Amino acid sequence: MNRLFEEINNRELRKWDEGISSDIYEIRFGDVAFQYHLYGGGLDYCIVQLRSLKDVDSFVVIGDKNVESVGRKIVDRLQGKYHSSLLTFECTEKNKNLQMLESLIDKVIKLKATRKTCIIGLGGGISGNMSGMVAALMFRGIRFVHIPTTLLAISDSVLSLKQAINSNSGKNLIGLFHAPEMVIANIDFLQSLPKKEVVSGVCEVIKNALTILPETIETLEGLLDPESKYSEEDYRYFITMSIEAKTLVMRNDPYEKHEALILEYGHTIGHAIELSDAGNITHGEAIGLGMLCAADISRMLGYLSDKDVQLHRALLSKAGAAGAIPRHIDPETILSIMKYDNKRGYVENDGGTFHLVLLESIGKPLKNGEKPLTPVPDEIIRKAVGALHA
Repeated sequence: MNRLFEEINNRELRKWDEGISSDIYEIRFGDVAFQYHLYGGGLDYCIVQLRSLKDVDSFVVIGDKNVESVGRKIVDRLQGKYHSSLLTFECTEKNKNLQMLESLIDKVIKLKATRKTCIIGLGGGISGNMSGMVAALMFRGIRFVHIPTTLLAISDSVLSLKQAINSNSGKNLIGLFHAPEMVIANIDFLQSLPKKEVVSGVCEVIKNALTILPETIETLEGLLDPESKYSEEDYRYFITMSIEAKTLVMRNDPYEKHEALILEYGHTIGHAIELSDAGNITHGEAIGLGMLCAADISRMLGYLSDKDVQLHRALLSKAGAAGAIPRHIDPETILSIMKYDNKRGYVENDGGTFHLVLLESIGKPLKNGEKPLTPVPDEIIRKAVGALHA
């Protein structure tokens, strides 16, 4: 699996302070590069890395209310040398909007932020995206650092240049590109995650295996546990595999417009399922359901085999993910939300079709010209969604 790391030699292992070890990766997407620190232990390592940043006069931590106590510890540890503050909010899809973004920006301004202020995003994917948006818009762009605390954030959302929030019409329709200064990921956070959050992150790991790194499927299947009981070594495998997958497709496509669109596998239908259920389904599980629909659609179009579709289902089931769309979600609501998918416009759209990221075979995207986007008649999507309805 480490072919990419061996190829570009971008990983260091450093022993740090009383035996604590950190894996340090240089993440390079196009011309943009940043360090990704993966370590286990207390906050000391994190604080040292934050204090190593040059030309910073203050920090503002923007965090999920669920990890407020961690945020206060970080602020207290930084306070002696820097003016440091903590802002928290309830990180739900409903709050990932313009109103919350404006509120956070106003609060950062009132804290007397300057161009030398560094924003810290603490928590899962929602707090990371909101923090990235605040940093990108403040003074037309200031620095920010990701401190992710969920498996989904550690293995997926922080490995991107995209920062986005939701509109009233759909998910992630308002956004821009802004790179973090660094990522500081403490693997110890994962041991206290609720099961549903672990399952959510593992669903995206499964996506990476099915779409980009099929050679990892056998090992991954052996690690998956429906009860989400994973060791630190298991988590490190999930994370490093995801780093490799995302770097493979984004090193020459940092803005995810061509090859890296494969990362959107399962997302067009998955995002619609997620929003249809008002955030009750986690992002990862919704993407898992979207992948099941996408696999069935590819089978109906004559590409994936029944065995390939069953592989999708087997991996997600072994991860403890939902295998059916909840009965109370109206399939027509899903199709209605899909009309506002953020990939619209990449290719010409004929009436009565949606463009989906599909697989031609496991590990091989189905391409329409240069882009992995395939026009699919809405009746086929309706059939796939209906077949997965509980």
